[in-house]
Amino acid sequence: MFINRKHRPHIGKIPGEDRMVVLRGIRVFLALLAIVILIVAGGGSLIYHVEKDNFLERLQITEANSLELQRVSIERILDRVVSDILFLAEQNELIMHLDTGNRRAVLDMEREYLHLAASRRDYDQIRYLNEQGVEQVRINFRNGLGEVVPESRLQDKGGRYYFKETFALNEGNIFLSPMDLNIEHGRIEQPPRPMLRIGTPVFDTYRRKRGIVLINYNAQDLLDTILWTGTTAEGLSMLLNCRGYWLLGPDPDDEWGFMYPDRKDVSFANRFPAEWQRFNSGEQGQFLTENGLFTFVRLHPLTHMQKISIRMNAKAVASATADAPSPYVWTLASRVHPDVLNGPAKTLKLKLFAFGGALFIIMVFGAWELAMAIARRQIYQDQLVEAAMYDALTGLPNRKLFFDRLDSAMIAAERYERRLALVYIDLDGFKEVNDTKGHDAGDELLKRVSALLTGAVRKSDTVSRLGGDEFAVILGQVTNVQDAALVGEKIVSELRAPIALTSGPVTIGASVGVAVFPEHGHSEEELIKKADQAMYVSKDKGKNTCTLADSSRCADA
Repeated sequence: MFINRKHRPHIGKIPGEDRMVVLRGIRVFLALLAIVILIVAGGGSLIYHVEKDNFLERLQITEANSLELQRVSIERILDRVVSDILFLAEQNELIMHLDTGNRRAVLDMEREYLHLAASRRDYDQIRYLNEQGVEQVRINFRNGLGEVVPESRLQDKGGRYYFKETFALNEGNIFLSPMDLNIEHGRIEQPPRPMLRIGTPVFDTYRRKRGIVLINYNAQDLLDTILWTGTTAEGLSMLLNCRGYWLLGPDPDDEWGFMYPDRKDVSFANRFPAEWQRFNSGEQGQFLTENGLFTFVRLHPLTHMQKISIRMNAKAVASATADAPSPYVWTLASRVHPDVLNGPAKTLKLKLFAFGGALFIIMVFGAWELAMAIARRQIYQDQLVEAAMYDALTGLPNRKLFFDRLDSAMIAAERYERRLALVYIDLDGFKEVNDTKGHDAGDELLKRVSALLTGAVRKSDTVSRLGGDEFAVILGQVTNVQDAALVGEKIVSELRAPIALTSGPVTIGASVGVAVFPEHGHSEEELIKKADQAMYVSKDKGKNTCTLADSSRCADA
C-alpha cells in the first residue's frame, strides 16, 4: 500500500476535468486504433470509396464551373459582335449615304470600318451591300493589316445565301451563318480559318430597306477563348455543331470533319453515340460513362444574339429566325478521360497500404482537401459573377447588369410613383486618343472616365459601360426633369476638362442624352430609345453637349 501511495500523487495532481479528457482521449485513440486496424486488415475500401467519391464531386464542380465560365465568355463575344453590327446599321455616314447618295459619306464609312476592324482585330471583313447585293464598301483585315477594297474590286454577292437571308429579315434582326472554314477559290484556306458571318438589314431615314451590313468574324478567337478558359479544369474542351461534328476538339485532326469529303464519318456523334444521345436529351447536364466524365450545355447563339438585339434596339421586331433551327445550336462540352478519373484512385490505394495507421493524418488531409474544394468553388462562382456582370477593364457594371438594374429601377419607380432618369454618354474624341497615343492610353482614359462618372453621381446610382466608349447612368430617383438635366450638364463639364494620362494630358468631350421616366417614356424600351436619340441629337449639335429627350439643350431645360 505504501508503494502504491508513492506513485499515486502523479495522478492525483491532474484535475478531474483534465483526467476525463485524458481518459476519453485514450478511449478515442483505442477506437481509432481499432478502425485503423480494420482498415489495414481489409476495411480500407470504405475510405477508398469515400475519397474516390469526393474526388469525383470536386471534379464535377470544377468541370461545371469551367463550362459555365466558357459559356459566359462565348456570350460576351456574341454580345460584342451584335453591338458592332447594330452600330454599323445605324451609322450616321451610312444613313447620310442612303438618304443623299453622297459619295463622301462612303469614304467616311470606309474609315469607320477600318478603325473598327483594327480595334477588334478578329473581323476578317466588314461590308455594306446595297439592296441588289452589290458591295458598296468592303474592308479586309488580315495579319494585323487593314485594306480598303477599291471600287473596281467590289463584287456582286446578290446570289449568296447570306445576302438573301439577311436581306429578308425584319429591322434589328440578326443573321448568323453556321460556323465553318473559310473557302478561297473553291478550296479550304490554309491554314484553316473558322468563320462566322453576322449581318443585319439596313434602312434609310424613311425606313426603307436599303441593303445589309455584314461582318466576317474570325471564329478562331472564340475557339481560343474556350480553350483558354477551360485551362482551369481537367476535362478536354469541345464545341460541337448540331450534327455532332467537332468545331473544337481534343485532336485537331478530328475537327471540321463535315468540311472534308474523306472525313465525313469523323465526328463526336459517331465516336460516342450514346453520349451524343445524352447531349441531345436536355439543355445541360453531367454524366459518367465508361468513356469518362462528360459535362455539357447547349448554346443557341442566334437566339441569344437576337434577344440582345431586341434589348439594344427598340426598333427590332422578332422574326421566325429568333427561334433558331438546328444549324444554330452548338454543344459546349468537356470530357475527363477515364485515365484521369482512375489515376487518383490508384494513388489512394497505395497511400492506404503505406499509411494505413496514420488515420488522423488522413482525416486532416481529407478536411484540407474538402476546404480547398469549397474555396475553389467559391472562387469559380465569384469569377463567373465578375465575368458575367462587370466590365473587365473599368470594373463598372456591364450591359447585362445595366439592363437588370434598369429593369429593377423601373419597377420601383412605377410602384412608388417617382421619377428616374437615364443618361446615355458617348465620348467625343476617344478614337483620336486611342489612335494617336495607343490602346494603352485609350484603356487608361476609359478607366479615368469611369472614375469621373462614378464621382459625378450618387452611390445609389448606377454607372455602366455599355461597350467601346459608350457609357450610361441610371439615376434611380430624381425630383424633376431639371435635376436630371443638371446631372447631364455636370457630366459634360467634368469630361470637358483635361484628363491627365501617363502619356500626357488629353482633352475629350461627351455627347449626352437624358430621358426621364415618366415624362419621356413609360417603359424601359421607350426610355432607352429616347435617351439614345437625345445623345445622337447632341452629336448632331456639335458634340460636347447635353440634350434632353425632347431635343432641348439640358442647360435650357
